Amino acid sequence: MWKFILLLFLSVHLVTNAGYAQSYGLRFSSHEVVQERRTTLNLTSSGPLCFKKSGEISFDLNLLPYKETYFGYVLRIIAANNQNIDLVYNQRERTFNFLIGESFSRAFAIDSIALYGGWTHIAIQFDPAQNEATISVNNKFVAKGQAKLGNPVCARVFFGTNTYEGFQTVDIPPMNLRNIVVKEGGHTRYNWPLNENEGNTATDRQEGKTAVIRNANWIGPRHRNWSLLQSWEISGTPSVAFDREKEVLYIVSSDSLYNISFKNEQEQGVRLSERLDSLMPGNQSVYNPFLNKLFNFYIDQKKAGSYDSLTRKWDIRYTPDLLTVYWQANKFISRLDSSLYILCGYGQLQYKNTVQRYQFGTGKWDSIPTTGERLTPRYLAATGATENGDTAYILGGYGSNSGNQVVNPRHYYDLLAFYVKDHSFHKVLQLEEPPAQFCFANSLVIDPATQNYYALIFPDDKFNTSLQLVEGSLKGPGLKPLADAIPYSFHDIKSFADLYYCRNSKKLVAVTLYTSKDNITTVKVYTLEFPPDTVLAESSGLRGISAWYLLLLIPLAGIGIFLLRRRKKAAPQPATATAATPAAAAPAASTASLPPLPVVIPETTTDETVPEEIIAEKKGNIYFFGPFEVLDKEGQDITRFFTPLLKELFLLIAINTIRSGKGISSDRLYATLWRDKSSKEAQNNRSVNMVKLKAILDKLGACAFVKEADRWSLQYTADDIDMDLAGFQQLLHAPRPLQKQSVRSLLKILHRGSFLPDANYTWLEDIQSEISGVALDILTEAANQFNADPELLIEIADSIFLFDPVNEEALRMKCSSLVALGRHSLAKAAFNKFAKEYLHMYGEEFPQSFTAYSGDK
Repeated sequence: MWKFILLLFLSVHLVTNAGYAQSYGLRFSSHEVVQERRTTLNLTSSGPLCFKKSGEISFDLNLLPYKETYFGYVLRIIAANNQNIDLVYNQRERTFNFLIGESFSRAFAIDSIALYGGWTHIAIQFDPAQNEATISVNNKFVAKGQAKLGNPVCARVFFGTNTYEGFQTVDIPPMNLRNIVVKEGGHTRYNWPLNENEGNTATDRQEGKTAVIRNANWIGPRHRNWSLLQSWEISGTPSVAFDREKEVLYIVSSDSLYNISFKNEQEQGVRLSERLDSLMPGNQSVYNPFLNKLFNFYIDQKKAGSYDSLTRKWDIRYTPDLLTVYWQANKFISRLDSSLYILCGYGQLQYKNTVQRYQFGTGKWDSIPTTGERLTPRYLAATGATENGDTAYILGGYGSNSGNQVVNPRHYYDLLAFYVKDHSFHKVLQLEEPPAQFCFANSLVIDPATQNYYALIFPDDKFNTSLQLVEGSLKGPGLKPLADAIPYSFHDIKSFADLYYCRNSKKLVAVTLYTSKDNITTVKVYTLEFPPDTVLAESSGLRGISAWYLLLLIPLAGIGIFLLRRRKKAAPQPATATAATPAAAAPAASTASLPPLPVVIPETTTDETVPEEIIAEKKGNIYFFGPFEVLDKEGQDITRFFTPLLKELFLLIAINTIRSGKGISSDRLYATLWRDKSSKEAQNNRSVNMVKLKAILDKLGACAFVKEADRWSLQYTADDIDMDLAGFQQLLHAPRPLQKQSVRSLLKILHRGSFLPDANYTWLEDIQSEISGVALDILTEAANQFNADPELLIEIADSIFLFDPVNEEALRMKCSSLVALGRHSLAKAAFNKFAKEYLHMYGEEFPQSFTAYSGDK
């Protein structure tokens, strides 16, 4: 049915229009995955490349930002006489090394803005006559060296990892690659654009030669297909806000604050120390980038409050109220007068066109009289502001001239500018009336460089509908549909959608909220890499389709595909829109029911001293610092029940859950524990051992293994089970510098020892190193902060020694503190112990004297 509608419109409404550029290339999975999942591109699977004349291999490269590890091989060329020519990225020096055999030809750097933000053209030339290899960057000579190439040159060519005997590599930087061209004698022999969208091969444009790829990750679909990053089901009516500088999305609920960092796609949840019980339906949140603070506000009560990350509570309380009369209101923050501006909205059969202002400095609310054009009363409009918020743009919406819902309501497609300086409205442009009516998600994303804007549109006459990304220009009318559609459950005041842009990590973020009858809100977060591409026009070859008809057709096609693919797990719902549920509107790729977070993170200790006798509840305990130990609710040691396999299985899931909130993928779990098993055997082993593990963990309290989007995580209740790693992570994300009580909480965690010192797993080594580094940073910072407290300094020094037994600053700290307390013999004993450890580690005597570290004269 949907295909018929689509083809019908395509056959009738063809006009001439310029096509839209497509993004393409191959992304290499790197250190973030296990070795078996990393990417290989083999240009020579069918045989070596041979050159009788001078030859060249060139390509375009960029590195992915915000990754932890970048070291590795970009390219390895292996000549027939086993002469290797390598291009390697050296993370420590932030340079590329051009190597021939075992010799460095030259190290060179590429400007980081170009390397991470654009494409760099690299070419390697071969001269068989001179037995010489040369490298150039962006057509500029960099280095050359002698190489035993032979004549003719015959070579194997690998990008990323390879398993070629004697030259295997598993270390590769996280990179994107495209436009590989092979030339001989100045003429192109092969050209691999790498513009495929699926599969594990790439085809040369010249002769049809096939390049083979292992673990292909194509860039094109990332710019055309929205990816569901996370989904929560949260009690009540949460709201969302976006920190554009740190690229963090906040989800504000009555008992918790969730956030997602889009730079590394890490998620976190913090339980509030005091509930925000009166979080009213229709509340909104906003992040002030000029004050670096998160605010929540409720227009009807003229109240706004900020969040204190130190105390984990809001400085606002709302009184129970009737439903808001400002549903779907738009907002922006202006630096000009340090104020939050609120426009439009709907409630009690009235559309709004008032402009309200909240002044952050004084906490006062007022209504602003405006001049210039009249803003017609409306809601379901999109609003976006300039960088400093001196001008805001309002696009479209639904309302009426009088503001009365009863009197001729209609859709609007005008674009107005609101100037903060003189509080005036001016009409910028008028879009054409579309063949199918639509409204807008709450925000407009504006690109100041191009003066283009991006918005999400949707038909407002359906419950099971979809959001469609469009691009327009502040310079003239017209819209372009981009990317595929996002499923959206729209039930007027029960729904909300928004759009944000991550400037540094180059992503668009879409957020949808839907509150069901039982007051549970489903929050879904989608991402799309920027710049977005078209789908229908490019893939069908019909580049000239009218934009307005695509605006109609793409949502229809998206809904049709979604409906056809949806698995009906329950009986059909009644035909009324209100009978539909958010689960019914969810895409097939998502789960029907998701927990709020895969792990409940325990609350941090505040600076107020809590008597231990008050905490009387019995808890199970799992210790990650020091020897791995598990105690049940009665304090009985049950560690012995963990066989080596059960222990590693638990640690894999628990550590990845607590540290990232994401858990671990099935593929990585199987590759780590059962790499020698078939997929079916690995699944059977996992099932059997999870049952055994669950039986042990039930002795501690409520917990469960949860699978979401093919990722396993551990869900547990902090009231039943205490895990010291969770407490460490909470302190890690607390505001710095830490207060003294928080430092003591950290020392209490660390007093048992370093992180899993007896666990020798390859996958754990980087995590142990990272935790050691972070712990040392916090302890060093605390030592500088509380340098007048010798007792505390001694504890800090002892904790530093757990991670770095020959840390000279810790020695100085401990000896001088003991001397200050009059414990000279203990200071001397500490020095002697350090000197012995130094001798054992370095094989030589410690060169300093006791007086140099004790402070004695």
